[in-house]
Amino acid sequence: MQIAGEKDFRGYQDATVNGGLQGALLGAGISVPAYYILMRRSVTYRALPLPLKALGAVVICVPCVYISAEKAGERFSKSQYTGVGKRELDREHELERERWDKLSVVSKATDWAGRHKYGMIGAGWAASMALAFGIVARNPYQSTSQKIVQARMWAQGLTVGLLISSAMLTGFDSNSMDAPQIPHDTHDHTWKAILEQDPHLSDEERSRLREIGDAVSQRKKEKKAE
Repeated sequence: MQIAGEKDFRGYQDATVNGGLQGALLGAGISVPAYYILMRRSVTYRALPLPLKALGAVVICVPCVYISAEKAGERFSKSQYTGVGKRELDREHELERERWDKLSVVSKATDWAGRHKYGMIGAGWAASMALAFGIVARNPYQSTSQKIVQARMWAQGLTVGLLISSAMLTGFDSNSMDAPQIPHDTHDHTWKAILEQDPHLSDEERSRLREIGDAVSQRKKEKKAE
């Protein structure tokens, strides 16, 4: 492994910017056609003020830019690992894959939902907002502003329900029966695994590293017992 230099930081920044631009293109590819379709087919959408229409594009484009830029930066960071560091990442991915394969269908669903709960909440809010507005828009006795407020209230209520469901799902996942079958160490021993795989270390040095790690773990257990 090597210390990150100015070239690495510049490469990370370039990768992040390129990812953000790709996300912006994706957001524009979704929002622009949607704008023209809604303008042609929806009388209610045409009646909306311009700032509200622009807000719809922002709600689509900003998450696309942010997520795409973050993922591009993560891919660049992972691509910089070589040698022992890359082997350690591959080993962690293999362990995660084995853990996933051992889960039941229900556990896989709860695990996936637990890792993507905020995305599900955001998507659920957007879907509930669109659904509520579609239902409220049929009321001929309300103005456009009243319909928007009514749809937002319905969406907020559904979002609270999603948050409660997410909390219950997280609690169910943490207390599930499959959890004890998956050992989880709260301490990060990545540095230890990397050093043990270093080809420059002798067998005696690797053995010494393991002894030091065991001694540190034992000392922490004794402190907790006190």
